[in-house]
Amino acid sequence: MKDPKVNGIVFLLTLVMASTWLVPFSSTAQPIAKREAEPPARGSFLGMQQAIELALRYHPLVQEADATLKAATARTDQARSNYYPQVSAHFDTSAGAGRINPRFLIGGFLVQANLSQYMGGVSIDQRIYDFGFTQHTVNSVHLAERAQEQDINARRALVILNVQTVYLTSLKRQRLVQIAEETVRERGIVRNQIEALYRQQLKSKLDLDLVQVELTNAESLLVKARNEFKASFANLNRAMGITGAEDYVLEALPIHVRPQRPLEMLISDSLSHPEFRKAKELTASAEARVTAMKRQFLPTVSAYASGGDFEVFDTSRVAQTGGWWAVGGFISMPLFTGFLIENQVREAKAQKEAADAASLNIGQALTQQVTNAYLDTVTFAQQIKLSEEQVKTAQEALQLARQRYRLGLGSVVEVTQSEVVLTGAQTKLAEAQYDYKISEVTLAYAAGLAGVPNGENLLP
Repeated sequence: MKDPKVNGIVFLLTLVMASTWLVPFSSTAQPIAKREAEPPARGSFLGMQQAIELALRYHPLVQEADATLKAATARTDQARSNYYPQVSAHFDTSAGAGRINPRFLIGGFLVQANLSQYMGGVSIDQRIYDFGFTQHTVNSVHLAERAQEQDINARRALVILNVQTVYLTSLKRQRLVQIAEETVRERGIVRNQIEALYRQQLKSKLDLDLVQVELTNAESLLVKARNEFKASFANLNRAMGITGAEDYVLEALPIHVRPQRPLEMLISDSLSHPEFRKAKELTASAEARVTAMKRQFLPTVSAYASGGDFEVFDTSRVAQTGGWWAVGGFISMPLFTGFLIENQVREAKAQKEAADAASLNIGQALTQQVTNAYLDTVTFAQQIKLSEEQVKTAQEALQLARQRYRLGLGSVVEVTQSEVVLTGAQTKLAEAQYDYKISEVTLAYAAGLAGVPNGENLLP
């Protein structure tokens, strides 16, 4: 037959543990899965989507955000610990005049006969009610965790924007290299033709020298364009967060000018931007923290249970030994804490005001970015149309100048000037086209329409 004290201990432990199972539990957020992608080799093909996948996998900003989310999740679980009992095991011993009080593990040293005591057991401390302090604390850290989830989305969107911008810039520089190479080739042909005519004494040395000067200028521009294009690969590797190759074969993306949605609608869409949603979550977290800090002024109700075995080794005395158990309840309420709680409340309120201001600032910044990007798309779209007309006119002017020169009706200066005008028009067209695409992806980012949450290449 079992000892009724032991039965009471078992029942108490079962009751306390069962009560904790009834505490609501919400699943914690998991970091966004990383895509599988491998860095390309030197000279291999690198599409924009592949570059985005590499960035989402390797970029330090994304990795840092994932690690920070894990820390935020751990803080949420730490706050939930007050819902569960605090269980500890203990073993105490004393020898000599010291004594062990087995009920609540309070030691006392009085002038008594020497004695050896041993005690071991388990104690459980369960918070029962604290007027919402734990609830609002958990809510605050959980909202901060959700803000970190939005921070991951915001960083992913920013990384995608950087990759798209650098990739399009690389395509622009590649196009400028092609224009420079074509200019060098055309001017080289003209120089060879004039050199042949000069040897036949049909053209002057002045014509040959003028053409040579323009050819040298074109070769100088080609060297500069090639170096800038090569440097763009380093920028692209940095945007992807990798130590990549020195050059890639880039994807030829089409350039299409399309009408944008109304500016007011785009500004409204920016409210779904992850940066703005993150700010709102942090504001809600700060508000919950203010409430939690105020609840510290109210009482806390706790229950305590302890049980174990107590043995005394004294051959000259007979002492009561064996199993023991104890239960109790506590109500605690702070009366004066050196203004600790008051200052914690004041700190929480200040953090709430800072979060409100940050949210307002982000909203205004997004409105400004959407407006600027929208106007940039309008400007570059108009420049593309004008540059296309300018290129067409410059091509016709160059053909006419060359024809006049062959017929002896014009000078070589007209030809070289027409070539310079054509090169400038082609350069302006290429810059306007790719600047337009960059403004498009910037507008999509600011409006919260690109790269969230799965990182797709959402060019408008």
